[in-house]
Amino acid sequence: MNRIFNYLSDAIGGVLYYFSQTKLRTALTLLGITVGVSSIIAIMTVLATFQRATDGLVSEMKTNVFYITKDNPTEISFGVRHSGARNKPSITWTEYEQLKRSLTLTTNMSAVVAEEPSDRTISFEGEELKNRLSSLWGSDGDILSLYKYDIIDGRSIRQIDLDNSSRVAMIGYDVKEELFPFSNPVGQTIKIDNIPFEVICVLSPKGKVLGQSMDSTIGIPISTYLKYFGGRSWRRADLQLILESESMETLDEASDEAIGVFRSIRKIPPGAENNFYLATNDQLQETFGDFTSYLKMFIGLVAGISLLVAGIGIANIMLVSLTERIKEIGVRKALGARKSDIFLQFLIEASLISIIGGIVGIILGVSFGNIVAYFLQQDPLIPFNWIFYSLGICALMGIIFGLYPALKASRLNPIDSMRYE
Repeated sequence: MNRIFNYLSDAIGGVLYYFSQTKLRTALTLLGITVGVSSIIAIMTVLATFQRATDGLVSEMKTNVFYITKDNPTEISFGVRHSGARNKPSITWTEYEQLKRSLTLTTNMSAVVAEEPSDRTISFEGEELKNRLSSLWGSDGDILSLYKYDIIDGRSIRQIDLDNSSRVAMIGYDVKEELFPFSNPVGQTIKIDNIPFEVICVLSPKGKVLGQSMDSTIGIPISTYLKYFGGRSWRRADLQLILESESMETLDEASDEAIGVFRSIRKIPPGAENNFYLATNDQLQETFGDFTSYLKMFIGLVAGISLLVAGIGIANIMLVSLTERIKEIGVRKALGARKSDIFLQFLIEASLISIIGGIVGIILGVSFGNIVAYFLQQDPLIPFNWIFYSLGICALMGIIFGLYPALKASRLNPIDSMRYE
């Protein structure tokens, strides 16, 4: 135990001494490790924040809800979309009506079309909404139940509003606070791109998710949206369908029925692939988890290359240190130091340099990651598992890249070393 303590104290003393003697060289060596580790920790902190926020958002929504969309909503396309995605037809209003009439195992069904965010001009009596809408969407009254919005005042969208394409609007709490800070907006008339809409309700506040306000929103009947904002071919606009089964136990049966009916509506031959996408909340969450896993692997690969370069720097600085200390090593061996003593001292010094760089990188990475979390209105988070992994990797790097300089130092001939100039 005393010998180990002596090794550590000598190594720490040696590291601090060479830090003071070769500040620039050591700082450049530490920089590579710091950059690699801080990149890993920062990205993992941000991803953990996104994961926690996504889990919270999904948990707020009903688990017996599933979706039918043109494409996988979580799929990320880099540049050009693949041919399969381009050839998929949009979900139309006519298909929505046919599907709604045919399904028997769903308790709620809504068609949604949305602009997220929206650049529409929103105004009341000449006063424009200053903040950008996070979403302008068209749907029906069932969407409030599916998305767990409560009504503070007023009423929801009714079937007569859909049938008549009525110009009525439900507004989020942020819109109410900005345009109607001292009055009740229900019954008042707002303008969306200079088109008048009667406010029929105010939605309860839901706060922010990933820095995006859930209350800076306006909802109108989907038929109205398609009529006024969908262009001439509004009946062929691309919709997203949201369906709800009676319970979790009937979710699989309801989704199977929806797939079968929608395939029949689209006249898809038996054995052919679906030209639409169906997913549950759990599947969307799992897809997001897969995406973050791939992203972690990519970030780990890039950071690993950075750490490899930094490890070569450690080997280089230890070899330079060896050259400068040859006479010292010869004197120590002449006074009785064994090969193992010299070997362990150099190995511990290399590991300490690597670990110190890792600690600095961890501090910077956690700080940067939580700054991002702060701007996204999320609670601070520390990825302890990745911190432990990083420290272990740094210690391993010090051992691997310090091994050759340590072996070379331990094998020096004491007589030749003392003669070295």
